[in-house]
Amino acid sequence: MEKNDDKPNSGSFFCRALAPCRNEAGISAVETGATMLLFLIALFSVIEFGWFFLHQNTLTAAVRDGIRLGAIGSTVGDGQGGQMSREASIKEAIKNRAEGVMDIDTAKILVFPVKADFTDDDDPAVANAGGAGAFMRVRVNYDHEFFTTLIGGFFGGGTIQLSSEGTFRNENFIL
Repeated sequence: MEKNDDKPNSGSFFCRALAPCRNEAGISAVETGATMLLFLIALFSVIEFGWFFLHQNTLTAAVRDGIRLGAIGSTVGDGQGGQMSREASIKEAIKNRAEGVMDIDTAKILVFPVKADFTDDDDPAVANAGGAGAFMRVRVNYDHEFFTTLIGGFFGGGTIQLSSEGTFRNENFIL
């Protein structure tokens, strides 16, 4: 009986059982899968945080536009020939500024006076844009929803509340 000199113990059970492990054909597939997983997590993280910062910056710019309108005592038209109240005008300016990126609920836009020490009033839900020289605050809350559960899961429930506010003093305008 001839013995195969190329493969020592080629007939043993252990050599035949370990033979598939010596083949490196599947290693590149495993490495590609592991690398692709890390790449996709990094890619979606960048996209999610870009979306988050776009919402935050849009919200800040919208509040700034609302404050600018409120500080000078101006109002906007209601589309039917009439004028809106100052509070409604501020809310409309904020909503219009953010309209292309996000849909802000006007119920979450608060316009209220602040106390002399710049703390919130007892009931900031009272819509009041104040008179000439009054110190006012505009606060907007927005529920940002992440579009992937992979990243949103880190923030409990997939949503996080964004808030932007600004305090201003009304100019000496005539109502």
